[in-house]
Amino acid sequence: MTKSSSDLQNDDREAPAFSLETDRGSVLIRPKCEPELFENLILDDGLGHFSHYSSIIQKLDSFQKFALRKDGRVSLAIKSPDVVIGYCIGSYPEPDDRWSALGDLMYELAALEISRNFRGLSLAFLLLDQTMKEDFFEDKITYMCGYSWHWDLEGKNLSGGQYRNMMKQLYGKFGFREVYTNEPNIALRPENIMMIRVGARVSTEAQMKFRHLRFGMKPK
Repeated sequence: MTKSSSDLQNDDREAPAFSLETDRGSVLIRPKCEPELFENLILDDGLGHFSHYSSIIQKLDSFQKFALRKDGRVSLAIKSPDVVIGYCIGSYPEPDDRWSALGDLMYELAALEISRNFRGLSLAFLLLDQTMKEDFFEDKITYMCGYSWHWDLEGKNLSGGQYRNMMKQLYGKFGFREVYTNEPNIALRPENIMMIRVGARVSTEAQMKFRHLRFGMKPK
């Protein structure tokens, strides 16, 4: 898999796109997509509803909703010319989420998924890599919550524990580490996981507030 130039280049100077030539065609990695982009795209049929697994995003307007949020981010892998085959989504936590108590300090990577038809091309790595390159994240505690009921164990032919380890390895390449919490959804199953990346400019005081919040203590 090699990088090449492409007519599909993004004109967003803050987050330029780049293309890949793969054995399954030309793929564009496009970070921080504009809200108006999505109406011209279609979802690959490897992103959808299956017997033991459903994609988190099944409609294009869901991408637009995330992109329109304050500091919302949607990074896409697009098979030429217009088929979405993977995505990475980031946003601030919902108001009723525990982590919203720390305001804009906390930023969630809410979803990362690759179509069943395009796995094995390192697209998850590339989407995370392009998303996390922004200096924006140095002021944040960026977190991901891995819930086993969202995992495509059947498609990957993995157990819950194996899938968990796969996620730890992937996110660990970008400075994420596992943390423990009594947050009910994480604690519900032993294979569930929370990982965080602490930005270089996050203060010790802010980190301590997050540590308290992980176990249900209100930040002081």
